[in-house]
Amino acid sequence: MTILREGVLLIEFAVLVLYAVIMLFKKVKPARFFLNLAFGLYISVVIAVCFFPIKFSGTLPEPAMNNFIPFKSIFDSVKDVLSGSTYGLFSVFGNFIMLVPLGVFFYFYFKEKKMRLLGVFLFSVSIETIQFIIGMLIGYNYRCIDIDDVILNTAGGILSVILFDLIFGKLKKNRKSKPAEDSVS
Repeated sequence: MTILREGVLLIEFAVLVLYAVIMLFKKVKPARFFLNLAFGLYISVVIAVCFFPIKFSGTLPEPAMNNFIPFKSIFDSVKDVLSGSTYGLFSVFGNFIMLVPLGVFFYFYFKEKKMRLLGVFLFSVSIETIQFIIGMLIGYNYRCIDIDDVILNTAGGILSVILFDLIFGKLKKNRKSKPAEDSVS
């Protein structure tokens, strides 16, 4: 038996539709409505990509090898790229950009920068922890638990928090510094 990513995405989509209906009944403001739906969609995709498919029976794949040595898999991926393989580049780049949107979303949900930075780190650690727990529950290591995934995810999320703060800070500063236009009498 296998839980497929597509099936999980369908269930998550149904939950998002239900959530949208609830927000409509609660008369959530349009900006918040679309922000919440976009965030829900983002989280749904992250869940589907990070945790599925899960195979429970039949011919199980070879157990994934864990990595607890910082930067080891990053260096291995760079070596793969230098030898002509694109998988290493995809892995490093994918893990780096995966939490970039999270840093942006957190800007709208948490006022304090420290909370956004901590949230990005905890979310990244949670992904690896949940993968480990699922592996324990199903009886084999179905995903690689990798400290480098935490490093890359967190780095991407932190970069987005910092850049988004800078961009929005400048926009807010520009709005405040513009003098009010003189009205014509």
